[in-house]
Amino acid sequence: MTRARIDPRRPALVTPQGLRRIVLGGTEGARDTRQPAPAHASVRRPRLAQPAVACLLVVSHADSGSIDEHARETIAAAALLARADEAVVVVMPCTEASVHIDAPSLGIDRLELLPVSEAVTAEALAEAVAQRWQALQPRLLLIPDRGADADLGRRLAAAHALSVAAPVVEIADGRARVRDHGAVGRASCDATAALDQLDLLLVARQVARTELPFLGLGQQAVLPTPAQRPLVGVRDLGRAAGKAQQVALEEADFILAAGNGVTDVTLFHELAEALGAAVGASRVAVDDGRFARSQQIGATGRTVQARGYLALGISGAVQHLQGIRECRHVMAVNTDPAAPIAQRSELTVAEDVQNLMRALLSLVRAAPNSPEMVR
Repeated sequence: MTRARIDPRRPALVTPQGLRRIVLGGTEGARDTRQPAPAHASVRRPRLAQPAVACLLVVSHADSGSIDEHARETIAAAALLARADEAVVVVMPCTEASVHIDAPSLGIDRLELLPVSEAVTAEALAEAVAQRWQALQPRLLLIPDRGADADLGRRLAAAHALSVAAPVVEIADGRARVRDHGAVGRASCDATAALDQLDLLLVARQVARTELPFLGLGQQAVLPTPAQRPLVGVRDLGRAAGKAQQVALEEADFILAAGNGVTDVTLFHELAEALGAAVGASRVAVDDGRFARSQQIGATGRTVQARGYLALGISGAVQHLQGIRECRHVMAVNTDPAAPIAQRSELTVAEDVQNLMRALLSLVRAAPNSPEMVR
């Protein structure tokens, strides 16, 4: 079964409301949604000029005490869709003691932190979020269509018979457009639905720009920890960590990437396994046959959004830098400290890659809490 590849930077026009309108088959429009902040950003005022009588609700997990770009775009979409008397409420399950978020700049009027732990089951979390949804009665519920957030959204939809649109790739003129990849032997055909007929939007990437012309009120509250209820007829066997190498690069949290400077491929894979990292590669390393085409990162390969990205022996061609532009933390090891990758990385080590891999592998294996020691 084959699926059409979605261009994450497909041409789109930005409406006066800030939402992105995708022109199918068109070549005009902005491809890079990370535009400079507007000139009026320093004098932004709160969007709500009167007490809210209704709300739009966003649910998204915290990510290491913060939120990623996907969640920011979903919140921005809610803020742009909110009416003059509607607040934007964000319920954020989080395991951290504190969350560092500039709620007003993101358009959040009320941020509700929902403390959770590994002991909280998905069912208990869904029930806690459902209670807030029932209490707030939002006009729309928006959730990023990825990972644990998407799973939570689908649980809510199934339990409460919500009308769902997923994945939403465009919101315009009071309608949500959903990407339809089509079945085998059938061409794809996107569908649209009126927002007033929907309860839940599972939002794809780049539906809205995060640079808003207004501020949220930024109020914050902490919700009670979800109550645990034993599952009847089910025995919890605990959690078992899967191999990072089996995770799709687009979903990987930490990626170890090899370039032309990596000559000891066996050592590289040993290091990746010890670090619990997914494996990526530059185009040069793939063309040489050292890595699979599915592991290629760049404009002609995979576009990744990892929290951590460690580039070994990668000089940093423009195409490769495009593929890692949304990674949060980039580190690089290269014998040339002036290589283009150094302009993107937060930490650059000028060292022979093979020497560093051997030293790093020894340190990881000696650490008492290393992945290998845990296994």
